[in-house]
Amino acid sequence: MRKRKGFKLRIILGLLVVGSVLITAVVGGYLAISANIRSLTSNYLDNNHQYAKKLASNTTDILNIMQDNMNGLAQLAGESSFSHQELGIWFKANEQYFNSVVITDSDRYIKWMTPDQSYSLKGSQLTSEASIQAIEKRTSFISEPYIAATGRLILLISSPIYDANGQYKGFAGGTIYLQEDNVLSRLLNEHFYDNGSYVYVVDEHARLIFHPDPKRINEQVQSNEVILKVISGKNGSSEIMNSQENSFFAGYAYEPKGGWGIVSQTPVSVLNEPLRKLALNIILQALPVCIIILFIALRVARYIALPLYELARFSEEAVMSKKSVPPQMPKVASLIYEVKQLHQSIGNHLNLLNDEIQIDGLTGLANRKTFDLTLQEWLEDRVSFALVLLDIDFFKRVNDMYGHAVGDEVLKHLAAEMRLTAREQDICFRYGGEEFGILMKIEDIEEPYAIAENLRQRMASSPGPDEIVVTVSMGIALYHPSELITAKELLERADTALYKSKLGGRNRITMYSEEKETIKI
Repeated sequence: MRKRKGFKLRIILGLLVVGSVLITAVVGGYLAISANIRSLTSNYLDNNHQYAKKLASNTTDILNIMQDNMNGLAQLAGESSFSHQELGIWFKANEQYFNSVVITDSDRYIKWMTPDQSYSLKGSQLTSEASIQAIEKRTSFISEPYIAATGRLILLISSPIYDANGQYKGFAGGTIYLQEDNVLSRLLNEHFYDNGSYVYVVDEHARLIFHPDPKRINEQVQSNEVILKVISGKNGSSEIMNSQENSFFAGYAYEPKGGWGIVSQTPVSVLNEPLRKLALNIILQALPVCIIILFIALRVARYIALPLYELARFSEEAVMSKKSVPPQMPKVASLIYEVKQLHQSIGNHLNLLNDEIQIDGLTGLANRKTFDLTLQEWLEDRVSFALVLLDIDFFKRVNDMYGHAVGDEVLKHLAAEMRLTAREQDICFRYGGEEFGILMKIEDIEEPYAIAENLRQRMASSPGPDEIVVTVSMGIALYHPSELITAKELLERADTALYKSKLGGRNRITMYSEEKETIKI
């Protein structure tokens, strides 16, 4: 029976290397994603909690202001000279807070109401539970939200009216239509984001009084554990399943003035996209490295195993040989040369990566690192040059109005104009954000201004993405070899000149001078 020879060493080493790399990659990716999930979860919970607290504090402040204003109106209404015209003037000054204002007598009959152009409600008796409570309490009072006869969800803020003799005369009440425009509704309703985050508010009976879905207003929700906690006066955050069976990162805070609970929440599904991108980035970044490692490791395994295989085969042939002259000893290649080659290959790869990190990924211009190195090199070589710093005017407005994607296209547009305007030997770079610059060796001190002015005019006259016309402000600092100046000081000069351009009205150029900054338009 033929004896089984077993597995070859290079196959075993190859399998061991492949398995080790794959296991390491999978475990590393899992740990990275797990850490990212924990970090994002903590951030969303904390951010929502802090935001709910801030919103609750702001709501309390607004309710206090409304109550103070209503107390002032009640004091005015207690004077015998108070008229409907004065009520209209007062309402005009406070209409951002209240949707309507009413003055009643002690039996809840309406004396004056505004806005009410036809005066059709004058003399009518209020029958709402809130108005009854206002008469009974005879103190400053914020009602629970209630449905009025008009079908609106209303909040009543009232203050008692006393005359000069201290006799109770009725109350002054300001109504807030919770589903219509006013300071309070704007504060609580305008907080919805593209990622699905939103804010909602419940009263002390767990009824929804503010919600992005108008159909759910006045709905009672008691199955949500966050709502139960917040209406009991608690503050905090937790990951929950809401009444619609959706998972959220929720932060909640109690608002004591109105007895409301404010909840800010973000859907858990918001993690899906960043985690997908993270996993994709891990794969894309790890895959080339894994391929290189596997290739090198398998080659090393082969070079380790091949000499052993040759020696093992030589031993087998020598033992079984019946020749008088034994087989010739095989030549075994040294591994030292391959190690040197590997070192050289990695060095070349690192050089390639080093070249890539010198370019700004968005605009294709030189990046900040390239700028720093070039600036220091030119200072050390003591050559005459100019540093032009430029900044897009009102760039934040572009981002706010058109979005960051259009903002990025504007940055690319400026970069393209810089390439067309600058000379071949000049170095255009992106300094950071919407700040750019040009380094140019010069012989004539007017050269940098001429180039900068050409660029300024091109930007002001050529529409960019979405036909947006943006302008740039510039600051120019000159360096002469006779000066003893550091890179930081030269940069501060250019930045000072740029600042002068912005103070001077933007869309202009300032040449730095130690005696004064000369602004050139």
